[in-house]
Amino acid sequence: MKRDIRIDALRALAILLIMFAHTRPPQWLYELRDFDVILMTFILGASYCLSRERKKAKPYLLYLKERFMRLIVPAWTFLSLFFLLLFIFVITTKQTFPFSFKSVLTSYSLTWGIGYIWIIRVFFIIAILSPLLYWLAKKAAHPLKKLGIIGICLLLQAGLDTLTTKLTGISHTLFEQYIAISFGYALAALIGIWAVRQRKKENLILFSFFLALFFILAIYQNLPSIEGNKYPPTAYFISYGLAGSLLLFWLTSNRTVEHFLQKIPGIYWLSQHSLELYYWHLFPIMYFNLFVDHDPWFLRFFVAFPVAFVLTLLQNRYIPHLFQLQKKK
Repeated sequence: MKRDIRIDALRALAILLIMFAHTRPPQWLYELRDFDVILMTFILGASYCLSRERKKAKPYLLYLKERFMRLIVPAWTFLSLFFLLLFIFVITTKQTFPFSFKSVLTSYSLTWGIGYIWIIRVFFIIAILSPLLYWLAKKAAHPLKKLGIIGICLLLQAGLDTLTTKLTGISHTLFEQYIAISFGYALAALIGIWAVRQRKKENLILFSFFLALFFILAIYQNLPSIEGNKYPPTAYFISYGLAGSLLLFWLTSNRTVEHFLQKIPGIYWLSQHSLELYYWHLFPIMYFNLFVDHDPWFLRFFVAFPVAFVLTLLQNRYIPHLFQLQKKK
């Protein structure tokens, strides 16, 4: 299947921005790049749509099994490797193991735990919902229907956010993590499906809608932090992320930009190995988090990025299927 340079370029950009966020850059930069996870889920929807329209749909259970093996099993592999190496490190350096048993367990459940892995849970839930989102996207072809569905989804998200604040304990954690947070990103996947199926003019209309909504909410709420509206995602956070995602998708849909991107080496590699890069960059990031005090963000950047790239290259040369199981021929 011929690859879509727009998907590869935007997936590469999204993973680099997510990694960049973990270096703890200055607040203005941290807020500016806050469309990255929305962009990644937007691309998940667009990619699923292209796959469905180019190849025969697989049986749903087989599709889920493949997504589970592609997303959840590698996450568990990373966590096992991380905890093993961390245990060896603290024993060797005679330090205390920094995580409780509960944190270890919740890491494997892809809730908070050590942090950072929640994004994989969101990706998997979107994969579960993608066939439904694809069906909905095809049914709602008229612009007014699309805007109506978007409005309903944003109202439902507001209701989920409110309900989250009224829950406590394990019910709060499960509801927030598996439903309230994931639902907002599922909307981004739906928009991604629409974006790849419709004309550039229609994408500009959606971009204008989300940009206007973002500015209205920003003024009404007196310019709140974008990051502060992320868990669960509010309409303010979602509108910012989708405005950015649609603008980038519109730009990369330009023929001149597409030809330019096709000449840039490394885009396909970054896209293909995005999850592996994500896992490997967490090793230096977690080292800084746990064992280094008052480290400047640029030190994290100039350590985490090269380490992630080198480890990804080495892993793909010597253990190519560590995080990506070999496909049956």
